[in-house]
Parts: sequence; structure tokens; C-alpha cells
Amino acid sequence: MNLILIFLILFTFALNAQDTPPTFGSRSNLGELVNDDIDEASGLVASLNNKGVLWTHNDSGGENRIFAIDTNGNNLGEFYLDGIENRDWEDIAIGPGPDDKLTYLYIGDIGDNEKEHALKYVYRIEEPKVAAGQSFIDSTITDISTITLLYPDANRDAETLMIDPLTKDIFIVSKRNTKVRLYKATYPQSTTGIVNMSLEVKLTFPKDPEENKPFNYITAGEISSDGKEIIVKTYDDVYYWSRTENESVKQAMIKAPLNLPYVREPQGEAICWKPNDDKGYYTLSEEKVNVGGTEFNFPAKLYYYPRTPLVGVENKSNIPNNLNLEQNYPNPFNPTTTIKYSIPFVEALHSTSLQLKVYDALGKEIVMLVNESKSAGNYSVNFNAENLPSGVYYYQLKFGSYSQTKKMLLLK
Repeated sequence: MNLILIFLILFTFALNAQDTPPTFGSRSNLGELVNDDIDEASGLVASLNNKGVLWTHNDSGGENRIFAIDTNGNNLGEFYLDGIENRDWEDIAIGPGPDDKLTYLYIGDIGDNEKEHALKYVYRIEEPKVAAGQSFIDSTITDISTITLLYPDANRDAETLMIDPLTKDIFIVSKRNTKVRLYKATYPQSTTGIVNMSLEVKLTFPKDPEENKPFNYITAGEISSDGKEIIVKTYDDVYYWSRTENESVKQAMIKAPLNLPYVREPQGEAICWKPNDDKGYYTLSEEKVNVGGTEFNFPAKLYYYPRTPLVGVENKSNIPNNLNLEQNYPNPFNPTTTIKYSIPFVEALHSTSLQLKVYDALGKEIVMLVNESKSAGNYSVNFNAENLPSGVYYYQLKFGSYSQTKKMLLLK
């Protein structure tokens, strides 16, 4: 194979990878938050070091503390930031920092409804160690770095704080401008002076924040732990960007975003990626909702949107068009035969549970050949009937709501 042909194949694979959007399923209700003190949850992030642990906090007027919860809403701990004021904490992020061996939490005091504060603050702390299932702990954090930020153009109200794990740059997305703005504080950020942020780009969303406000206000966002995906939410929508290799956050977010599944919450202001397993996303809402001057309270619930499986680039060109169970070969057989089946892309998005069983002529199950999750593709499995008598047998494929059965003959 010549070099030009190899290049064309690799280029096609890369192009297909970029054009294949992720898909996510319907939301799951993971549970109501146990801690009644979390009543204005404005930020949410999943721990990178403590599996099954999430971090959240209240916004303006709340105490200077962050909360550790598990993925069912149970209370694990409260951590106070010594000497720090919660003027208007609006988001929390997680990622790298000065010590490459550590993971840091970044708490963004970036809210400013009246646009009256020139300086914004991001508090950086080493992520505490918390275990899912542990007893509640109450702790105070004293080792805190304060990053003081200044916008280059005007005072802004913002609720979205993101850390780029590839560059350690801090990004803030403004909340309610006609053209939402993306700002950057380049790493390393000073903790002794004022950091002048740069205006990266004016973003275009499918729904302009000034239209049908406040439902289109930008309320939260996060860059995935591998730096490849960006998610931003409003009260009504969730937007997604993919980021290719060597592409900056600015270059990624200039592209038109995809709209991901989201069911509106009473006052949904928090979202974050799940950094492991299927890598879906969590959302969380405030409990207090003000409607026409009247305050209503709704229980805060943690929701999760799972990622559904996608086809790998390596076999994308071989994805079948139909779900199919083929006739075994050879047939009749003695004592082994091969059973082939195919799963198309569309079916793979709706179900991941596949079973392939063999039955005798009376309908008694002989063996389970396959019982596992499967993505789209062509598969084959061998059946060894060395210890079975001659006769008619049946094999059945079940995949979601699909079921198909075929007959085979064992002759010895």
C-alpha cells in the first residue's frame, strides 16, 4: 500500500471521527439531596480522585463552604474556605494546577447581577480526599490561592467557569449579553496581583440570551477531563462542542454547538461531566425559585444523562444496515459450527443488552453463548456441541425488543 493511499485512509478516519457526534440517553433521577443546606446549588463538578463523589456549593448569600455529595445525593461533608467571602459563587471547576501531581478545585466568585464589581475572584484549593459512603465530616481549608480577575472591556455577570486540562487556562463565559463572550486567563495565573483576562470570542448560540430571557441565560459549563469535549447549559438547553487535537477552546467553541438532551429543572444552574465509565453528564437545580416576586421551594434532585455507545472509527465503514441473525455454518455440523449476527448503528443506540442462547428441541436452554453489551458491527461466535447428542437445536438472538430464532442440525 503506497503512502498516498495510507494518508487518504487516515484522513478519512479522522474526518469521520469528527463528524460522529456523541449521543446521550434520557435522564435518570439519582435522588434528592439529603443536605437541606444545599438550597441554591449553582455549581457542580465530579471528583477526579474520589470516584462517586461530587462537589457543589450555594451561590450569593451562602456561607463560604463547598459540599461533598455522592451520586445519590447523600451528604459526605462540608468544607469551609477560611477567611473567604461568598459574594456570589456561581460555578466550580476541577483540573490541574501548579503541582502536576495534584488535582485542584476552582471556586468562581464571578456572579454580578448588577455588574457593579470590576474584580472577580477564583479560589483554588487542593481537592480534599473524600470517599463515597464515608461518614459526614466538617472541615476547614486554610491553604487557598486567590486569583483576582479583571475583564478587558466591561464588568460582566457570569456563571460559567471552566479549566482547560491541556493548558491550565481559566475560561469564563458571560451570562446574559446579546453576544455571549468567552474570556481567558492564561496559565500561570498570578495569585498576588490582578490578572487581566483576554476576550477570546463572541459566541453564537442557537438561542440568543437576550431572546425569551431569562431562559436562555448561560448558567454553567465544563471542559471534559481529557480536554476533548465542552458542555454549556442554559435554563432550557444543553450545548456541546467537540475539540480536535491541537484545537484551542476558542477554535472549538466558534463552531456551531450540538443540542443535547435536557429536561428543564425548576432553577437548573449546574452541570458537569462524569469523568469515568460511560462519561455522561450530571445536572442539579437550586431549590428556591422566584416567580413574580413570590418564592417557591422545590426539592433539589440530582439527575444524570448517560452516554449511549457509538461506533468506533475502526469499523465504521463495515456497519451493517439491518439487524440480522445468519444461518449457522456449517449446517449440519459435527461438533462445531459458527453463528454470525449483525447490529446496525441505529439499533445500537437504543439498546446495549444482547443475548445469544442455544435451546434443544424441547425448548430447554443448553448454553448462553453471548450475554454482554454490544456496539454496532458484525460478530461471530463458535458453538461446540461435542458433549451433546445428535438432533435438532435452536439458537435465539435477543437485542432490546428484537428477537430472532433459527434451527440447526447436529449429526454425529
